[in-house]
Amino acid sequence: MILNTMIVDDDPMARAAVKTLCKKTPLVNVVSICEDAKTAINTVNEDAIDLILLDIEMPGMNGIEFLNQVSYLPQVIFITSQRKYAYEAFEYQVTDFLEKPITLLRFNKAIEKATDIQKQINDYKNRSNDLYIKHDGRFIRLNYDDILFFENVGDYVRIKTEGQQFIIHSTLKNVDRKLRDPRFLKVHRSFVVNLDKIKDIEENTLVIEKTVIPISRANKPILMSRLNFL
Repeated sequence: MILNTMIVDDDPMARAAVKTLCKKTPLVNVVSICEDAKTAINTVNEDAIDLILLDIEMPGMNGIEFLNQVSYLPQVIFITSQRKYAYEAFEYQVTDFLEKPITLLRFNKAIEKATDIQKQINDYKNRSNDLYIKHDGRFIRLNYDDILFFENVGDYVRIKTEGQQFIIHSTLKNVDRKLRDPRFLKVHRSFVVNLDKIKDIEENTLVIEKTVIPISRANKPILMSRLNFL
C-alpha cells in the first residue's frame, strides 16, 4: 500500500522538511507539492490523491478554509505549529494532527494510521458495484452494469449508459485510475469501455450499442487478452 500524497504549505523550508520525511518512508509517494491552498484545490480535484499533508496557517486561504472549498477530500494530516487548531481539525475527521517540528517517529505513526484507513477505503471500493457522479448540482449513483463507455470530450468526460448520458468535468485518465472493476478497459486515448457491452470487434474498432469505438494499436493486445475466445 503506497499513498499518493500532496504537500500543501506556504513555507519553503517546511515543504522541504516534510518532503524529506516522506522520502524516508516507502509508504508515501509525493505526487504534488503546492505553495498555497488555491492551487491545491485544482490539483486534488484533477489528480488521484490519497493523502494531503496540509499546513493550517497560510495566507489567502488557510487549511480549514481549504477543507470547506474542496469538492473531493482524501485523507488529511494537518501539520501546524499551533495546537489551538486541533479541536477544529478533528471536527473535519482528519486522519491526524502533527505539531511542528515533526519527528520521524511521530510522522511514521501518522502515515501508518493513514495506510490502515486507506486499506479499508480500498476494500470497500473494490466490493462496490457502482460510482457516484455530480450532475446538475446533485450526486447520481450509476451502477457499473448500466455503463456502456466513457468518452473523453475536451476538458470533460461523457458517460454513456443504457438510455442516458452524462457529462462530467474530469479527464479520462482520472476516470481510468478511479475505476476499480476489471470489466472496464481503456481501449483508446479517448475511450474506456465496459467489456461486457461489446457487440463485435473488427480490425481496429469495436461496437457498443450503435457506437463504433476505435481501438488503438497499443491497447488491442490488452483488449484481446481480456476476452474469451473459442
